[in-house]
Amino acid sequence: MKKQTLIVLGLLGLIALILTACGSTADPLDGTAWTLSTYGKAVPVPGSTITANFAGGEVQGSTGCNSYFGEYEIKGDRITFTDLAYTEMACMEPEGLMTQEQEFLSYFYDAARFEIDGSRLLIYRSDGEALTFVPQ
Repeated sequence: MKKQTLIVLGLLGLIALILTACGSTADPLDGTAWTLSTYGKAVPVPGSTITANFAGGEVQGSTGCNSYFGEYEIKGDRITFTDLAYTEMACMEPEGLMTQEQEFLSYFYDAARFEIDGSRLLIYRSDGEALTFVPQ
């Protein structure tokens, strides 16, 4: 009887270990830093740099004018951003910077999924348009 109990306990332990390993989802963005190369079909305004830094479920960076920060969550290839906030400086130059900022942030508010394609990070909105980042 003791041998059967040990075998059952061993199998249960093995099953628990396998389920834990399969259920663990490492965050592929944790500890990464990116610079935006395109948003949709547009490129950032010349002279501006848009960044995204991911660490411990938090995102922070620059919109090219203001700093932003918030939280993100990954489930499979799904990504959501919550509690996004940003500073509110008005940047009049270069021209188009404030419009670019709002367009960029709209991708985070409507983020649907992400993928890492080689050395690029793509974050897709629900309409299929994407932010494309390259490593910093």
